[in-house]
Amino acid sequence: MARGQRRWALIGLVARRMLLRERPAGRGGVVVLAVAAAVTLAGAAATLVGVRAIGPPLAAGVAALLLVGLVLARRLMPAVAVAVFGAGLGCAALVTVLGVTSGFERELIGRLSKVGGQVTLSEYGLDFDEYPQVVARWGADPRVIAASPFAFSTAAVVPVRAGEDRSEGAGPEAQVEKDRSGETYTRAIRRNAPIIAVVKGVDPALAGRLPGTATMARRGDLSALRPGDVRHGPAIALGHRLADKLGVTVGETVRLVVPSELDGTAASMARPPRHAEFEVVDLLDTGVGDYDAALAMVHLSAAQALFFGEARVTGVEFALREPAAATAFARELVLAMGQGFRANTWEQQGEGVLAGLRQIRAAVSLVLGLLEVVAATALIASLLLLVRRKRGEIAALMALGADRVAVFAIFEAVGVFAGGLGAAIGLGLGLFFGLLVAVFRYPLDPTVYPVDHLPFTLGWIDLVGPAGAALGICALASGPVALVASRLPVLQGLGR
Repeated sequence: MARGQRRWALIGLVARRMLLRERPAGRGGVVVLAVAAAVTLAGAAATLVGVRAIGPPLAAGVAALLLVGLVLARRLMPAVAVAVFGAGLGCAALVTVLGVTSGFERELIGRLSKVGGQVTLSEYGLDFDEYPQVVARWGADPRVIAASPFAFSTAAVVPVRAGEDRSEGAGPEAQVEKDRSGETYTRAIRRNAPIIAVVKGVDPALAGRLPGTATMARRGDLSALRPGDVRHGPAIALGHRLADKLGVTVGETVRLVVPSELDGTAASMARPPRHAEFEVVDLLDTGVGDYDAALAMVHLSAAQALFFGEARVTGVEFALREPAAATAFARELVLAMGQGFRANTWEQQGEGVLAGLRQIRAAVSLVLGLLEVVAATALIASLLLLVRRKRGEIAALMALGADRVAVFAIFEAVGVFAGGLGAAIGLGLGLFFGLLVAVFRYPLDPTVYPVDHLPFTLGWIDLVGPAGAALGICALASGPVALVASRLPVLQGLGR
């Protein structure tokens, strides 16, 4: 056992010596090294203290790459330094990209569940009026954080300007008294132009228990949503981008116009739309551009009066302590409620978006993984050059009693050390780049991207995967070269 340990210790020592420069580097690059270190620290510090310019994090990232490259060039054999730097760069790129895509996935999941809960229960047909019993029964389940009924409808939102005639429809239950379906009239196209939005009615007390729902409101809670009474009209919270498009602010008034329900009868076709005026009391910021441009929230009672004219809801949404258990909980919920009910999970609601994101993640990872393959080819070239330059030393080791297995192990260890060093450098750079991304929160166009900033979140697989790939590829690439070195004739290596 002791002899074997000494053998492997000797192999490791020789392999490490083959990685290092034969002659110490000069002092010519010390100034550049110091400048790169200073720029890295200064850029990182400026980003951490909240400087909102792209220059500091960009300079810190470039300077960090230069710093690592200079250190490797001063410590390692030049050819090996190139291979190690390439492996580290590929690993860092993979860690950064995986962290960003994981961040997108986490943000989307969190915001999808924030707007709609992890499980949504609805009933086929238009008679979901037993929702109080559902909330009371399942809200007490220890797996459930909160249960909140809601009413959904598509509505046209029209800003009400000062001085406009409001004689028709001042309350949530108001309807147009006169049927104007046969009338024609003209008005300016840009005057109070309506915008189609999705209006959600919630109970502020129950919806406020859903994680993240209350924080969508800029005032921090939903208590401002009121159903309307003799002193005040009903209140509404608009998505901030929707409010911008309407040109309204908090304190102004908008009119909601919802189509009448159609039940297939001739009478339903002639029903006029319902409308009511709401005071804007808050703005919503979900972080998802599409939601912020098309979402409005009102009190559940006001929504029921305007949408349905009776006390029923569209569904009940549940927030779970374990979001991963949403599918099992939904299945149990449907079985307990019986026929006529269906339950959707957050995974089903965002299935298309998440599937596309995961496909992009796999494709980008494959492309960036080619950087590590390129680094492996550089490692092969550097090891071949090393074998050629170290023929005398290899032959001397064999003459002193080292067998072919030991020589093979030495050069294989060189590849493993190079891959391990590259993986360590890549993890360090990837975490550094990720820190800059997470702190800077690079803004994104919400009309193009589903979130408003560049997110960053790392899981263990996002670290282990790139590091394991760098180590494994370098270990595999060094195998053929190690085999060539182990078969080098002794006499030829000694120059005989």
